[in-house]
Amino acid sequence: MTAVYTPFDQGRRAQGSFATKPTDFTKSLRTNVPWQILRFVVINLKMIRVIWKSHH
Repeated sequence: MTAVYTPFDQGRRAQGSFATKPTDFTKSLRTNVPWQILRFVVINLKMIRVIWKSHH
């Protein structure tokens, strides 16, 4: 039994397999431990603020 693909299916498959290549700057941010710690702290402070507002 042969699968029949419509043009719509073929376009979705081609689009789904496309991924942009990260820039050197993006790769450096992803592997930079001090930057990750800073982002972790900022995100946690935002969460604490949201929780604090919901309890008052």
